[in-house]
Amino acid sequence: MGVTESGEMNGPTPRVSIIVPCYNEQDNVESCVNQITDALRPARDRYEILLVNDGSTDDTLARAHLVSRSNSFVRVIDLGENCGKAVALKEGVRRARGDIVAFFDADLQYSPRDLVRMIARLDDGIDFVNGTRDYNGYGSTRTAFSRLYNRAVRFLFRMELKDSNCGIKVLKREAADAETIFGYGLPLIVPLLTIRGFESTEVPVTLHDRKNGESKYFQDGHFLGGSKNIRDITYHSIMLLNLLAHAPFESMRRNSGSRKNLSS
Repeated sequence: MGVTESGEMNGPTPRVSIIVPCYNEQDNVESCVNQITDALRPARDRYEILLVNDGSTDDTLARAHLVSRSNSFVRVIDLGENCGKAVALKEGVRRARGDIVAFFDADLQYSPRDLVRMIARLDDGIDFVNGTRDYNGYGSTRTAFSRLYNRAVRFLFRMELKDSNCGIKVLKREAADAETIFGYGLPLIVPLLTIRGFESTEVPVTLHDRKNGESKYFQDGHFLGGSKNIRDITYHSIMLLNLLAHAPFESMRRNSGSRKNLSS
């Protein structure tokens, strides 16, 4: 994987780093940046937007560079090949400069206004905020899969959780450990951080219909959402059992890291 980066890195350190994975989103990337900007401007927080191109085969990368050239707060990270959303987010977190890290999807099915509300919830007692979708626009099969998975997570980890796989999340820097939080896959970030002792809350978010492009995961009209969705279900089921087996170790990881920092 040959990762390259471009964009302004000088100036004041931003408080918020918004990481936007992009795979074949040429018709959404500019609008995504504009809508995030419009939503965050009134909050007066310094922020940066990291557009992570995940091996797009359309004009996404060129349009991302165009947006970056006209907005000094936008940086472009190109993975050079299609590595998947988890890798795209991981590379974004590695390069993020803010004390707060946010995940936001380029397809604009989430609203940047919800992102602002979630950032505001990061008070002294909260380490990360997870969105909970209303499933507006999802078909019955896709909704059933998601809710079944969340029920399994709640049961196995004895935790209150409505929507583990929601694509919009906001984390304090301490929780956003790029080298470890993606180890069990994106849907298990929330239970993983909870096991590690980080305090969380969930905020309802509106799920909008995709206006441009196609879903990268679920194919309507195909058996069980298509072959890729079936592979994802199998993989995430294995990862769920893997996290369950490693839960005792993960519960000690944060405290172990804190002791190491105190002794150094």
